[in-house]
Amino acid sequence: MKNSFHTFYITHREANVPIRERFSLSERETETLLLALQSSESIKEVFVLSTCNRTEIYCYGKEDSLSIIKEKFAQLKSVSSEELMEMGFKSNSNSKEIIKRFFEISVGADSQIVGDWQITHQVKQAYQLAYELGTIGTYFHKLINHVLQTSKKITTQTVFRSGAASVSFATADLVRKLLKDKHNIQRNEAIQILVVGVGKIGADTVRHLRKMGIKNVKITNRTIGKSAMLATENAYEIVEFSTVFQEAQKADIVISSVSQPNFFNISNIDVKKIRPNQCFIDLSMPRSIESKLNNFIKIYTIDDLKEQTKAVKKERVAALPLVYEILEKGVEDFEKWNEQHKYILLLQPYKMALEEVKNNISNKYSAELDDKNKHLMMQMLTDFEEKAMRIPVVNLKTQLNNSSNIDNQKPFLDILQQLFS
Repeated sequence: MKNSFHTFYITHREANVPIRERFSLSERETETLLLALQSSESIKEVFVLSTCNRTEIYCYGKEDSLSIIKEKFAQLKSVSSEELMEMGFKSNSNSKEIIKRFFEISVGADSQIVGDWQITHQVKQAYQLAYELGTIGTYFHKLINHVLQTSKKITTQTVFRSGAASVSFATADLVRKLLKDKHNIQRNEAIQILVVGVGKIGADTVRHLRKMGIKNVKITNRTIGKSAMLATENAYEIVEFSTVFQEAQKADIVISSVSQPNFFNISNIDVKKIRPNQCFIDLSMPRSIESKLNNFIKIYTIDDLKEQTKAVKKERVAALPLVYEILEKGVEDFEKWNEQHKYILLLQPYKMALEEVKNNISNKYSAELDDKNKHLMMQMLTDFEEKAMRIPVVNLKTQLNNSSNIDNQKPFLDILQQLFS
């Protein structure tokens, strides 16, 4: 049974914030899921991408891989596979469609804020985690490499990444508009902004606030070193994380990107002391601001930010035809590599045969040689093995490159398989 590509996912296109946050994955949950899926004999490689807009599981494996993914994910989230599908989850086992879609997602063509460059960074982070856990191999290494090369070409050859349109920019732009409204109400009083959490999105939001000339910003984070460096960089004030709830109570605008569900809630925010026109902006997934607070205060979520980027979006949408030309070339190059890689794997039996010959010769003559000559013999055998392997690999690649299609390659590949299987 041959391996192919499979995916199981839910995104901003299928579900609203409450559903997406229910099925988002923390880093610990991601690790648990990756390792659980890796233990299956059917799944060769597996990769998980979980952001504020999507939770997606990709795997390279046998036909039953998809049912295993659904089962393990449902167990992790304490629901049935049927409930997952009812809530908007989708699946696909068409490798070509999945590869194209993965390219689209990774460069921001499928983002809620079209062209959002932060998704590429998130793909890199997900790749790093899967790499550290050992749940990916050659297939995903090559796929991610082709995706990143394509992303770089899109950045340099199109205006798709020009203009500031990302979650962090949209947040800063929303703050700017809110400040304008609040200024008309609080003419004689400085408007205070509190940024809680300085991960990638939080830190980028702070930098955008500074670029927009927004003042009276305070920064707080569990790790004081990160917030101190960011505060110094942008000439903003730092406050102790232990005072976060008191500071939030005093702020006019609170921006939260902490990775703790319901971090702000009705037990630590005194609704009786809420400031007039005070608002919270929640950049976390799952949400870090309890929905019950919505009864007393205005809360903006990720889904509210897309309105802030309409002008830039128009320019980026106009660039999509050229973006897709580059995407299709990237997909084509990856599929070409994948097709050739499958056939080069046919040489593995030959490599194993060479290794066996090398070991047999070594065992036969080692007893008759001193350590110096034994080392020399092993070096000679290793050199011979590498050269003997290199010749058929080079010839195979040449044959594949010179053949215009798979039908022309088939007789050669059939002979190859008979020789080495």
